[in-house]
Order: sequence, then structure tokens, then C-alpha cells
Amino acid sequence: MTDFIDDAIKDAGISLQVEEKGADQYACTLTSRYGKMVRDISIKPGYGVPDVGNLVYHFALSAQKVSQYDDVLEWAREEGRDLNDIETLPMFRQLVDNKRDFRLLLSEPVYQNLMAALEISQAIGNARP
Repeated sequence: MTDFIDDAIKDAGISLQVEEKGADQYACTLTSRYGKMVRDISIKPGYGVPDVGNLVYHFALSAQKVSQYDDVLEWAREEGRDLNDIETLPMFRQLVDNKRDFRLLLSEPVYQNLMAALEISQAIGNARP
């Protein structure tokens, strides 16, 4: 895992408890000094049990992505989602809830440091030939 992910895990004191629910399905509980985040996670076959670093990275990318949009209309348009599809609004709400709960799990200072480091890492990665 990258240093900035490891730093966020350490700074927030995040631990992970995983319970298998079925084939490639897990109940994951992320706990920190600041809060708790419980989510059911589906993993592609062959990837095994999720670890804390992968989940923190996943939720950071998800929070970054949803932050780009002002509302569900913009998100749906940019993501190619049909607003008439009954799954569209719940999907957007879940992304917003994930961002809020992830931010609370980390605390505001740790969240801001993580997101800044993620952007820097992406900028460096994009600058390389």
C-alpha cells in the first residue's frame, strides 16, 4: 500500500473486522478512534478477503469521485446513468453516505490530508511518461 494510505490508517487508528457472508461477499467493519463504518463488500472472484488498506483506498477514490459533482443530475449525466432507472438515485445516495461516513471515520484533519495526498499521487502518476 502507498505511504499516504498507511499514514491515514495509523493517524486515525483504523482497524478492520471482516466476516464472510458468502462467496466473495464480506461484512466489513472499519473502526477508528473517531467512529465506525460498516459496509457489505463484494470482491471479484480470486481476490480474497479485503484488507484495511484496500478499503481505505477504495473509499478515498469513491469520495474523490462523488465530490466532483454538484448533484445527482450532474453525476447521472457524467456517469451515463438513467435518471428513470430506479437504481440510480439509491446508488448516488450510497456514494454520498459512504463519503460522509468515511470522513467521520477518519476525522476531518486526517480526511483532508488523505485526499490531498491522493491528488498529489495521482498528479505525479499522470505526469510520468
